[in-house]
Amino acid sequence: MALEIDEVEETAALCREINPKVLIKVAAFDVTNYQQVEGFVKEADAEFHGLHVLLMNAGRPPQWLLTAESDPAIWWNTVAVSLQGGFNFIRTVLPIMQHQGDVRIIFTSSSGAHTNFGMSSYVLGKLRLVRLSEIIHHENFKDYIVKCFSFNPGVIRTRFFTDFRDHFEGKHRNDGYLSHDAENEDKSAETAVKILESVTPHTPELAAGLVTVIASRKLDLMSGRYLDATRHVEDYQREEETIRNNDLHRVRLNAGSGLFLPNLDF
Repeated sequence: MALEIDEVEETAALCREINPKVLIKVAAFDVTNYQQVEGFVKEADAEFHGLHVLLMNAGRPPQWLLTAESDPAIWWNTVAVSLQGGFNFIRTVLPIMQHQGDVRIIFTSSSGAHTNFGMSSYVLGKLRLVRLSEIIHHENFKDYIVKCFSFNPGVIRTRFFTDFRDHFEGKHRNDGYLSHDAENEDKSAETAVKILESVTPHTPELAAGLVTVIASRKLDLMSGRYLDATRHVEDYQREEETIRNNDLHRVRLNAGSGLFLPNLDF
């Protein structure tokens, strides 16, 4: 599902090109609306006779501004699409998955979750998904065998980039995420374009490949942890003992004297 039906139908068409027999359900709605999320999940569960993998990919372009310059409504909506959207889906799908067992939840986070300047709404929305995946892992992995992951998909040229570029070039889209009248929106778009244009993009297949591997149970050792699609899967597998012994790939508080909080219990 997505906010725009044409985008999700395009994705569905690509899937059918790969496998004409694949079962697909498409819908368009706002992920911050719990009732719509709940209705979609229940319909999908009934139609597909179970749900085994949830990939929560929702996000929206933030304002690339100092916090003091940010539009309050846009700031909160950016946080909500990631965090509230993530909660709405897991709140609806978890009871189903707990009943089934041996399932996986995957959150699309970002390398931007680990910065501290320039787009605070996006940083906080994606960082909270990292911690949320850890919480879901801790609450469910023993009793229900529910695994939960967050990952950085790499730099993919999605609407995250093109909406900024179009706005910067004066191509104001009616269906774009950027506001025509919000204060400092022009400055935000210019800043984003200058930063993103200098970054070498990755292919969508990079992120899709990692999601496929996670869904196939080959990276269960990383449940409750953060992955990066630009790393080789074999690196994580080879470093399993080091990752567990040193509690790596997590956001923790350095409390001094070698104490990092919280610990992740397997």
